Amino acid sequence: MQKLTKRVVDSIRPSGADKKIFDNQLPGFHVRVKPSGTKSYALKYRVAGRQRNVTIGRHGVITPDQARMEAFRLLATISEGDDPSATRKAAFRDPTLAQLWEEYLERHALPRKAPSSIREDRGLWRLYIGPALGYLKVNAINRNDISRLHDSKRHQPACANHILCLLSKMMNLAIEWEYRSDNPCRGIKKFHEEPRNRFLSTEERDRLTRALHEEPDQASASAIWLCRFTGARKGEVLQARWEQFDLDAKIPVWQIPATYTKQRRVNRKPLSRPAVVLLSEWKKVCPQSSAGWVIPGKDPEKRRSDLNGPWRRIRDRAGLVDVRMHDLRHDFASIAVAQGASLEIIGRYLGHASIQTTQRYAHLLDDPLHAMAEQIGETF
Repeated sequence: MQKLTKRVVDSIRPSGADKKIFDNQLPGFHVRVKPSGTKSYALKYRVAGRQRNVTIGRHGVITPDQARMEAFRLLATISEGDDPSATRKAAFRDPTLAQLWEEYLERHALPRKAPSSIREDRGLWRLYIGPALGYLKVNAINRNDISRLHDSKRHQPACANHILCLLSKMMNLAIEWEYRSDNPCRGIKKFHEEPRNRFLSTEERDRLTRALHEEPDQASASAIWLCRFTGARKGEVLQARWEQFDLDAKIPVWQIPATYTKQRRVNRKPLSRPAVVLLSEWKKVCPQSSAGWVIPGKDPEKRRSDLNGPWRRIRDRAGLVDVRMHDLRHDFASIAVAQGASLEIIGRYLGHASIQTTQRYAHLLDDPLHAMAEQIGETF
């Protein structure tokens, strides 16, 4: 046991199971660390001879000192006969959507979803769902409430559909947790979305290569090169640690942990020679830290949070103003198809959860299939 400070809590690394670290200043006060890395302050106490736990708040949202003060306050109410855990459970028998959102994060999203997906959920809640519906009781929300919100974003069909999907999942969980008996999202039709599949031409790839070579920020350039060489998602690259790479193996490999992938499964990526050369050269000059980030931030103990600024600079220099970083992933797949790789192999390498996701590249098979057909035709 030790005093829980920000430095101490920040230094705690997650493991394969939940773990609790207790404070030596206040009995029962502790931080719980989940395998996902989520850290929450809580208080362990007894009422009528029975052990109870009550969550105080997530690390980062509140500080250790704020959590300790709240634990002091809770202990005072407990001494007067209150049971905070029972009180909260009673309130949650008829929760608002805002309370369901907190429970959705704690019980579903944080343990099961990738960090990038959680960030998307938080954005949808903060910008749209929370302001519009957060104050309503879960069991009072009807189809009309959700349909109005969905319709209000019809000019952004992808955003509207993501809102509907998140609300539908929350309502399914509300049924499972016995807050209501039906899902008011059912029957609401999604808006049609035009899939975006932006690929680079050979000339555009050459321009991007030149722009990357001219980029003074080596860390950002290395991250973007790694996206190009592996088709990895930006978040997977930014969260990469050197321990995930085996560059000296007969078949060099990057093993992305399940906690960092969108499909929540380990993704093993065999690495090409250019990718190995890139990583080997970058490792020689990369700022080292105990965390071992491949793309460290200004403080090497912390990872780079985003690549938006460097990407805009590189993209504009290359004259590719309509290209997103995620389009590099599509471009990787288009090159793989042109090289004769099957959709199944491409999907496995990119870490797609289902073959349906990879089917967006099916039309790219037309050229190699036509060439094959021509070759066969010439044999008759």
